[in-house]
Amino acid sequence: MTLQRTFDFSAAKALLALALLAIAIPAPAAQRNPPAAREEVPDAAEAADGRENIAPSGLQPVFPAQMRCAPIASPYGSPTRYDGSARPSWAFGGRHGGIDISLAVGTPLLALAAGTVMAKGEGGMLEGIYLWLRHAPADTGLAYWVYAKYQHLDALPTVDIGETVKAGQVVARSGKTGTAGRHYGPGGYPHLHLTTRKSTHGEQSLGPRGAERGLFLFDPLAIYHDAAAGAGAATADARAVPIPYAGADGTLNPSGTRVVWPVACAPGG
Repeated sequence: MTLQRTFDFSAAKALLALALLAIAIPAPAAQRNPPAAREEVPDAAEAADGRENIAPSGLQPVFPAQMRCAPIASPYGSPTRYDGSARPSWAFGGRHGGIDISLAVGTPLLALAAGTVMAKGEGGMLEGIYLWLRHAPADTGLAYWVYAKYQHLDALPTVDIGETVKAGQVVARSGKTGTAGRHYGPGGYPHLHLTTRKSTHGEQSLGPRGAERGLFLFDPLAIYHDAAAGAGAATADARAVPIPYAGADGTLNPSGTRVVWPVACAPGG
């Protein structure tokens, strides 16, 4: 008996049509190769920082051995944050434009010298609530004017614009405003970011982040270095900077100092 094979041409045509249709339809977005990771795009104020390329000063703070003082978590000019992660390349050429001091929310912040309240307000990401103080040469004993900015404050400071403050006076409280999201996640990072700029005069206007002509970024540690040199208290190591401080009772140490660390120190180093 001979077996007879049959071929269903209609079925074959249908299968061929389905195969062609599958080739023509693109794969779902979830199955395609993901785009390359992109660096976060800064806003206009943040991008302006990229025009100021800076470098580490090499200065190192030396705190009194018998005292506990809040240390620097990320120094001026550092390419990394407090946790060791790299800073974005568009801000100050990837370098830190100030110093970071890790602090619990609500820690009292002190005027680093006598001076005048210049501005206060609330900025956006990487800035938060801030306070600007201006310190004249007569306040610090230095040869230049200092403009100091305290950032990421917990609340708007109660000191008034135009008010004069004393060295060691509580002028604000630390917080984490302007840090939630991006690298630090929803919880943010509680700390003080201190930026200092110098000028030859005291009539400087303050633009976005203080980036105005005639205002130059510098390491806040240089304030203490130059003050020590002016008082004849410089150390044998030119990079070592003795840090004057205020105690919890407001007493300035050493006696007669015009500049102090922006956070009070406590006994028990």
